[in-house]
Amino acid sequence: MDKKIKWYSFILLILFSICPAYADDYFVDPNGNDTTGDGSIGNPWQTIPKAVTAAGAGDTIYVRAGTFTYTGSTTPVTLPAKSGASESNRCYLMGYNGERPLLDFSAMTGTSAEGLLITGSYWYVKGIDCKGAPHNGIRVTGTYNIVEFCSSYENRNTGVGVAGGAAYNQIINCDSYYNCDYTQGNADGFAPKIDVGTGNYFYGCRAWNNSDDDYDGYLRPSDDITTTYENCWAMKAGYLKDGSPCSGNGNGFKMGGSDTPRLLRHNVILKNCLSFSNLKEGFDQNHNKGSMTLYNCTAFSNGSNNFEISEAMASGKTAIVTNCVSFSGSVSLAYATQTTNSWQSPFVVTSADFASIDPSAAYGPRNADGSLPNISFMRLVGTSDLIDGGTDVGLPYHYDAPDLGAFEYIDGDCQPDGRVDLADLKCLADNWLDDNCGTCGGADFYDDDTVNFMDLAVVADNWMQ
Repeated sequence: MDKKIKWYSFILLILFSICPAYADDYFVDPNGNDTTGDGSIGNPWQTIPKAVTAAGAGDTIYVRAGTFTYTGSTTPVTLPAKSGASESNRCYLMGYNGERPLLDFSAMTGTSAEGLLITGSYWYVKGIDCKGAPHNGIRVTGTYNIVEFCSSYENRNTGVGVAGGAAYNQIINCDSYYNCDYTQGNADGFAPKIDVGTGNYFYGCRAWNNSDDDYDGYLRPSDDITTTYENCWAMKAGYLKDGSPCSGNGNGFKMGGSDTPRLLRHNVILKNCLSFSNLKEGFDQNHNKGSMTLYNCTAFSNGSNNFEISEAMASGKTAIVTNCVSFSGSVSLAYATQTTNSWQSPFVVTSADFASIDPSAAYGPRNADGSLPNISFMRLVGTSDLIDGGTDVGLPYHYDAPDLGAFEYIDGDCQPDGRVDLADLKCLADNWLDDNCGTCGGADFYDDDTVNFMDLAVVADNWMQ
């Protein structure tokens, strides 16, 4: 072969190896047509399965706003494995341009069909709402998938289930609520349980009014696997949509558990999580024999214990509770190593430590980017002794030391709601140059009993954090 041809062939080989294949976009619309459509934005298909069949690794399926109604007794939407899919070459199923399509499975029959089932790996699902499935609204059995800014509600079992060996998936900024099975004892908000794999991660999720638990880590037969929850909220587990209590367990975070003789180990890491107003426990060991690590978590007004770890773990496993806050509820932590928590000396917790103990805002709409709403509930006020009272566990914090609880206080945030913005500037203006004002409506950030240019400088330094 000519040397020049060999050289060209080598260059082409390099280019093909470093340049991704051309990715296609496909569109699905409730008013589209699978027969005459071509999957373009101007001539979309009608069903997601049609687009899934056509799409390959790297392609994006955009779903337009509207309701997709499903009937029958078998799973209607499955996202299978795709050849060539990888961390850098995912398959995408997304609401188009901020639109919120609804997959409505309410008319389906039977008890076993999932709504949206992700069996493949490296799928990225974002901005899709699911409701009414006979079993799970969303179920993940594959690996390395991302589910972001989705909601799953009013399903006849769990909202978002992670099982079947599913490992290293990320569930980000999702809501799961009003899920109830006919026994009221199985439907959870989020359930990395039973035969789940390891390495699954939940961030910024909310669960409420699920008939069993909001987050359930019960195992059968998986053992010695790890799940992480960060910035997740659990509220009103064990209550129905109408607010009445039901017969489920009603725990906010059920950290593990297994069948008798209860030996299985679910290693659970919880960071900056919030659990309140649940029928039973806020954070519940539930006979778990795995390690449990709780950093900067807050529990409020749960029906039984706010925090419960009352049994020994398996050999080599530990329970660590650090920088946590409990208010209006009891603590049972006989088998946990406890450090700088609100129930330990020298702290004394009262309602005056918090900007608000009214949880209603926690159920409000998410921010435009899908992040949790900015609320005053259970945030510390500037005069609380829980500020800078914690131990450095490697999480980000402001000032001299970590605060206790799920939310770090920010100077200049006189609401407080977790950010310094125009509302805080108004608060400062309302108290400007008020001598001997005490706390000055929370606007005396420089702590000199007046509101002046020094406090304005604090606001400027922390603007829109």
